[in-house]
Amino acid sequence: MSMRGLPLTIAIIAIALLVSFFLWSIGIYFFFLPIIFLPFLKFIKFKSNKIKTKICTTCGLESDGNYCPRCGTKI
Repeated sequence: MSMRGLPLTIAIIAIALLVSFFLWSIGIYFFFLPIIFLPFLKFIKFKSNKIKTKICTTCGLESDGNYCPRCGTKI
């Protein structure tokens, strides 16, 4: 195993511990809690402003309007 990345790893750990200690000392005790829940954000469905596409019952064409652009049927 190569030890080339070891100094960078140690530097990142030291900086993280210093930032943690600084935030702890100024009274921000639970600053790390949001980081714990970040991987679970993909399971939460947010309300999106997607345009809903509708399928024409006559010809089967998808459209986001009220009328089919191919046959003119109200969707």
